[in-house]
Amino acid sequence: MTRRVGLRAAALGLAALGIVVGLTVYFSSETQPPCFVSGVRTWRPPTDGKTHRYVVAFPNQAACFFAVDDHNRLVGQLRLPAARHISNAAPLQEEVAVRAASGPFTLDLQTGRLGRGGLVPFASDTLTEKDPARGVMYVTQRGLLGFRLLDLRDGTTRYVVHFQGFTWNPRFGPNPPSHGLSLAPDRPELWVLDTPNRTAHVFDVSAVPGQAPRPVENVLLSKTFTASGSLLHSADGRYVYVGDDGDVIDTQTRQLTANLDALQHTHVLLDVDWVHGRPVFPGQPR
Repeated sequence: MTRRVGLRAAALGLAALGIVVGLTVYFSSETQPPCFVSGVRTWRPPTDGKTHRYVVAFPNQAACFFAVDDHNRLVGQLRLPAARHISNAAPLQEEVAVRAASGPFTLDLQTGRLGRGGLVPFASDTLTEKDPARGVMYVTQRGLLGFRLLDLRDGTTRYVVHFQGFTWNPRFGPNPPSHGLSLAPDRPELWVLDTPNRTAHVFDVSAVPGQAPRPVENVLLSKTFTASGSLLHSADGRYVYVGDDGDVIDTQTRQLTANLDALQHTHVLLDVDWVHGRPVFPGQPR
């Protein structure tokens, strides 16, 4: 009798194990949405003749379109199966050059077609941000928790700026630790990403180059970085987008307003306006 009960218990155990394994295989084989949100329609450009503004994030094998004027809602997505491990994207005249581990591509934003070939810069761990109006350039580099300010006329270093009160151990943290630079388009303000401390540092640069950038705010981000990170201002300066973290920051209040799933999985971002049925990249020659 005891043996029969033991055999039944063993059989039930094996059946339960089979169900668990089957469910695990089923759920692990489910297709991940390209922008990590279900129910998103395939990208179609607007046709109403009005101006629409988007930030486009490029996680692995996808392009995700967020409407800046609609509370950064995810309004469209493109599957890019050939573009594995996207590392860079750059605006062309009306298209986007995309660099991936599988090679360079050209993405037509009108049709959503991805073609092989094209020219796009390689990703770099040295970031630069020019401010021609003040004749300076901001530079991040390996081994520096902070940034340098260079004179554009002769390339000399005018200031080396550190994040006061913040530390970093190069043996355990990302290098370079400051992997995001973005100048506000509507005010003399520089944002710098401090990846190991998951903080965006804000500097007043109105007195540059006569005086060093002045720290005014440290914005703590919501996620711990698993990759290098990036920063991008929206074209009107209303928002800052944090790549590889997903946060969207209101630049007026310097508060987090949203966290976008696709943005958590990429540091590759572009700002694009749709004007009279054509894509326009802010800051690029038209």
